[in-house]
Amino acid sequence: MVNKIFIISLLIIIIDRITKFIFFENSRLNTGAAFSILKGFNWFLILVALIVIIVILFYRNEKKYQYGFGFLLGGTIANLIDRIFYKGVIDFISFYNIPSFNIADVSNITGAVLLLYIMIKEK
Repeated sequence: MVNKIFIISLLIIIIDRITKFIFFENSRLNTGAAFSILKGFNWFLILVALIVIIVILFYRNEKKYQYGFGFLLGGTIANLIDRIFYKGVIDFISFYNIPSFNIADVSNITGAVLLLYIMIKEK
């Protein structure tokens, strides 16, 4: 049986790759994490991504977290692909003074918010 996590994450990865291909000319490479912090620590960020992936896979059968984990896994893998092949993350969405971001970043935030909501709701 295919888990919801894997379907959601695969869709996120595909959408992220397609949008980065379409908007590649208008993109910029972010060699750090969110808001360009930790610039130059690509290997550390790859390690963090791998740990996140392992934790999600370990808890993948927790039904209540599957949507949040799906978004978080998809965004993490999509950005990990960039970090491995481009030594940074390709960002192409930019609004006003907000730092550039991409679909994977939106997915990571969505997943984190869903997980946080579920955890708060449980208490």
